[in-house]
Amino acid sequence: MAHDTRDNVLFCRFCGHLNPASELGDAERASARCGRCGAFSGLETVAESEARERSRRLRLDFLRSRLLRLALVVLPLLGFTVWVLWQYTGLAPDPPAPSTRIGDTTVAIPVSDWPQAGRSATNLASTGPLDFPPGTAPEPAWSYVTGSPIVAPPAVVGDRVYLTDEVGAVTALDRGTGEVVWRYDSRLTAGVTPAVADGLVFVVFRPGLVSALEADTGEVVWSRRLRTASLPSPSIADGRLYVAESDKNRLLALDAADGETLWQYRLRDWVIAPPAVIDGKVIATANDANVHVIDAETGRRRMIYDAGRSRWVRNGPIATEDLLHFSSFNGRIWGIDYQGHRYPLERQILYFRTLLWVWGFVKQGPVQQGLVWSSWSVEDQPYQPALAGTTLIIADAVGPVTALDSADGAVLWEIDVGADITAPATTAGSIALVGDELGRVIALNVGDGSTEWTATLDGPITASPIAAGGLVLVPTAAGGGALVALAPKPN
Repeated sequence: MAHDTRDNVLFCRFCGHLNPASELGDAERASARCGRCGAFSGLETVAESEARERSRRLRLDFLRSRLLRLALVVLPLLGFTVWVLWQYTGLAPDPPAPSTRIGDTTVAIPVSDWPQAGRSATNLASTGPLDFPPGTAPEPAWSYVTGSPIVAPPAVVGDRVYLTDEVGAVTALDRGTGEVVWRYDSRLTAGVTPAVADGLVFVVFRPGLVSALEADTGEVVWSRRLRTASLPSPSIADGRLYVAESDKNRLLALDAADGETLWQYRLRDWVIAPPAVIDGKVIATANDANVHVIDAETGRRRMIYDAGRSRWVRNGPIATEDLLHFSSFNGRIWGIDYQGHRYPLERQILYFRTLLWVWGFVKQGPVQQGLVWSSWSVEDQPYQPALAGTTLIIADAVGPVTALDSADGAVLWEIDVGADITAPATTAGSIALVGDELGRVIALNVGDGSTEWTATLDGPITASPIAAGGLVLVPTAAGGGALVALAPKPN
């Protein structure tokens, strides 16, 4: 049956509009324009029923295309918004809280104790004044020979000294006599300062074993295997034990009561130094130039400070209520405000602004968030600073010792001890203690750098001398490895 041309319409292939065609002649149809979009080259004569179907399909295709374009815009924005909320506003679920307050930071540390690396969770490496007669060098009161290297200072709590050595022994000594109270032999290398709190001794063995021992007996309370090797000493604060999976670039917060993981934070290189913990913040460094400020409750990043190319911050930071201090290779010491918060794309924006400055498009380079001061020293700085009041003491590996004002980085004095310094300095009141390769423990006056006394021992000093319980405890290389206790000469 012939098709009734009266049912034909002019169908626009561009917009799908149906234009009437029954009243138009052939010449008029050839020059007609679409009543919706104004096109004329896309018109064709088709049956109305076919035109309606094609128009419907065209509208659906157009709608899908618009939705796809909208999705390409909206979904990335939505994803970025969710990421910002997750990373910056605490939208993500919080990790579990520790089950105890082992190592409560609100409880003052007795002046005679040195319970963990850096003495406190803030890593200040500082204690009260030594009651030594001025100008008189102390003498060895006792020594304990391990026969294997001691590469970290001991921990001291009450009348016990807790020591590790390179053959994996953890030894508790009587502080007054140096006699062995108990010994735990793991047969795994342990070159760390134990962390001691609430009757427990926490030790990390280098192959990746974390153990909590009874402080009175040395019995194992719990042990936890890590996935990789662990290098830094453990730190304890408010129920969280901070350890590292070093070659996986991870810092872990464990429940000190049972060793369960509360959270983990990934850095960008090997973690080789214990963090500092203060005011709900964990400040961690790695074998690179970045200092990370982490929320102690959640394990989320709050801020990153980049010390710059080749300025590796391999040692741990120290933290006060006002500033964060650390030293770096290329001879730089820093004072940083660590209370800031990161914002989205902060580091990318800083990098772009720095490029603009390098290329000469802006006259002044950007200032990184947190910078208060930085100061140059004589040589590279491989050691963690120590703090005495408002004075920072920085020992350089090749001999110089520098004192800086902690508020502005101004150099107060600088001396050279005349030999390589083999461990970070510590302070006791107005005295800074430095150990060198010649076996000397040098006590420097914090005020002017003058030498108060020098004690010379057998063998190089292998870890920081610390003042605790009226003694100066010094790890040395004598006899393959020994801990020497210095005390004032008897009258």
